[in-house]
Amino acid sequence: MTASAPSPARLAGIDRLAERLRADPSDPAAIAALWGAVLRLDRWTFIARGPAESPSPYVARLRSGPMLFAFTSPERAVIGARNANLTQEEAARQMSVPLPRAVDWAASYASRGVTGIVFDTPAQSYWVPLANLKGLRERLQG
Repeated sequence: MTASAPSPARLAGIDRLAERLRADPSDPAAIAALWGAVLRLDRWTFIARGPAESPSPYVARLRSGPMLFAFTSPERAVIGARNANLTQEEAARQMSVPLPRAVDWAASYASRGVTGIVFDTPAQSYWVPLANLKGLRERLQG
């Protein structure tokens, strides 16, 4: 299942926030601004793997461990899938999970050995450990 993407202006704003965080990864205001924007999206997009009747999200091993690949738009999911050497057909299989449910759903993959969630790879590639995802949401929405 796919969904429409956020507006180009909204995506550009998130990209600027990601660049700001890369410039100073320890800046609490930059962390809050980027993750607040990502948590305010309507939905997160994932590359679907496995059988169509019970798909699971694409997970790849990065330097920080097994990471759930998430995207701010369906178009960015295709780019991320192609960068991960998936076929065009595999890249087109997507899952769209609405927020706020997406946070709990993604965090549940920690019990399967997934260590984090990375967004918009390869272009932006900002991430958070899954163990911190719910707490980050509570802190930013509280």
